[in-house]
Amino acid sequence: MKAKEAFTLAEVLITLGIIGIIASLTMPALIANHQKIETVTKLKKFYTNINQAVRLSEAENGPASEWTYPVTIDSYSQIKTFYDDYLAKYLSAANVEQCSFNSDCVCVHFSDGTVATLRSISGIDIIFYTKTKYFASVSDYSVRSPRYSFLFHLNKLDNSANTKYLVEPYTFYWDGTREDLITGANYQAGRYGCHKDSITYGYCTKLIQYDGWEIKGDYPW
Repeated sequence: MKAKEAFTLAEVLITLGIIGIIASLTMPALIANHQKIETVTKLKKFYTNINQAVRLSEAENGPASEWTYPVTIDSYSQIKTFYDDYLAKYLSAANVEQCSFNSDCVCVHFSDGTVATLRSISGIDIIFYTKTKYFASVSDYSVRSPRYSFLFHLNKLDNSANTKYLVEPYTFYWDGTREDLITGANYQAGRYGCHKDSITYGYCTKLIQYDGWEIKGDYPW
C-alpha cells in the first residue's frame, strides 16, 4: 500500500513559528493604522457637528461675529453662559461640567466617549479629546497629545459669507505652508509645530486637515 503524505510535527511547528513572527511584525502596524483611521473619523465628525451647531445657532441668534463672547480670559461662568446661549441647543451633549483639572474651562462630554473643552481667548479655543480615558488622565489644561487631543478655534471676527466653517483647526501664527505646520518655526522655536518635540502640538489638527484628513508618515504618532 502507498503511504499517505503528511506534515511532520516539526514542520507544523516551524510553520506556526513563521506565522507567529510575521504576525508579530505586521500586527502593530495594522493596529496603528486602525487607530489613525478611528481618530480621523472622530475628528471629522466633531468638525462637522460643531460647525453645524454654529450655523444653526446663527440662523436663530444672528451672525457669530455679533454674539456676546466672554470678555474675561478663562472665566468659567462667562464661557458657560456663552455655551448655554449659543451652542447647547444644537449639540447633543451627554454632560456639561466645569473641568476638574482647570476650573476656568467648560467640559462637554459626548455619548461616543469624546470630550471637548471650551476656553475663551479671542473667541473660543476648543480642545477635542478622542478618548475619555485619556481625557480623564489629564491633570492640566496644557497637557496634550498628538494622538488624543486636537485644537480648534471659533473665530468671533470671521463672518465672511464665503466661509463655510467658522470653527477651524488652530493656526495661530501659521504661514500657510505644510512645512510650517510641522516645524512651527514662526513662533517661539516650534511651540505649535506638529513634531515629536513640540510643546503644544498646536498645528497637528490643521496638518491632518491639510493632508486631506489623513495621518501621514511624518505625523508624530
